[in-house]
Amino acid sequence: MVRGGELLDEGLTLPAQPTVVSLRRMNQVLDINLGRRTVRVQAGAKLSDVDRRLGAHGLGLPVVGDHRDITAGGFASVGGVSAASHKHGLFIDQIVDLEYVDTDGRIGTCGRTHHTERFQRILGAGGRAGIITALTLDAIEVDKDHTWLTTHADRFLDFDSFVEHAHAEIARPGNAELQVGRWVDTAPLKVARPVGTGHVQLGTVRFGQWSSLYPTAPTRGLRARREVGSRARKSLGAIASAAPGKAGMPVRNAAAGAVLFAPKVQTLRDAEYLADTALSSSERGPAYRVGVFAPLSSYTSVFYRLHDLFSGHRERTGCFTVISAMTYGVRSRYLRAESAARGLPPEDHGLITFTCRLRPAALPSELLRDIVSGIEEICRSENALRYEAE
Repeated sequence: MVRGGELLDEGLTLPAQPTVVSLRRMNQVLDINLGRRTVRVQAGAKLSDVDRRLGAHGLGLPVVGDHRDITAGGFASVGGVSAASHKHGLFIDQIVDLEYVDTDGRIGTCGRTHHTERFQRILGAGGRAGIITALTLDAIEVDKDHTWLTTHADRFLDFDSFVEHAHAEIARPGNAELQVGRWVDTAPLKVARPVGTGHVQLGTVRFGQWSSLYPTAPTRGLRARREVGSRARKSLGAIASAAPGKAGMPVRNAAAGAVLFAPKVQTLRDAEYLADTALSSSERGPAYRVGVFAPLSSYTSVFYRLHDLFSGHRERTGCFTVISAMTYGVRSRYLRAESAARGLPPEDHGLITFTCRLRPAALPSELLRDIVSGIEEICRSENALRYEAE
């Protein structure tokens, strides 16, 4: 198992007697080429740190993910997607060349213009085709600390309307710098009666939001609103992180809501790491996660079928509580090439990720096999691709 220095996901089960290769100390920025607008980094370098270094030269990384601890090698090994992927593609679309160590311990290099087949095989392979040790990345001219964005948010209580709107925005993003859709669907909530015995069952909570962030001119009022909102989210995130057990659940839910109801104005850098500021603190406990790249021609169908799969299992077995989805647009050279290699027309994609919170009991292996089989059938029949984000 290869780790770029990121923390292991909570509840992640390691194989018996695992060997973990950590690249945490290989974290240097090796070279910044201003003429070519590229940066060469070691695989364990955090993208947030690399982006800060580039910012001193008026440059930035187009795709950085939404957490500050993401490393260059880790992101490259899973493809890498963000709210800017509708505009800039995947993180691996930004890689010019890389250095790696193969399974026999040999050091090699490959890139866009040399050993291209090997290059394609290593990217997104999760370390199975070789351990990435260094990368050269494209950069763009941008001042993330002074590029201001305003959020245009559409909110939904109806799943059909949410999916239809998400598809339309992904297909025609206009000049949006960032875009993301989120949907939350809870199981019926049971609460103890104030008097007597038994429980009262409340209804489900179902809502979603699509956010498109557009460039705007900063004013003194916008800066003040940004400062107040930023402090409030950081404080809420810190409180939620420290809130233990069931007693802290309301605070953690509030932290999640702080992301769903994004601030009206923020800088590009703030927007990229909004989830890192508040949402992570609310994501406690075991969960089943899956991501699927759906061609735009079958995006709506894939979204419906995945939602029906998980909500159906929740109704029949009670294995899940909250089912949430996040979706981005993705315009990727890499994915178009993958489609062509499979004999399919090259298309843009939408990434659909589902996170299903598990009940205290572990997910039975036979139920897990049934869920995985259902996902594979959806991908096979809809020409979609699993996103192996672990």
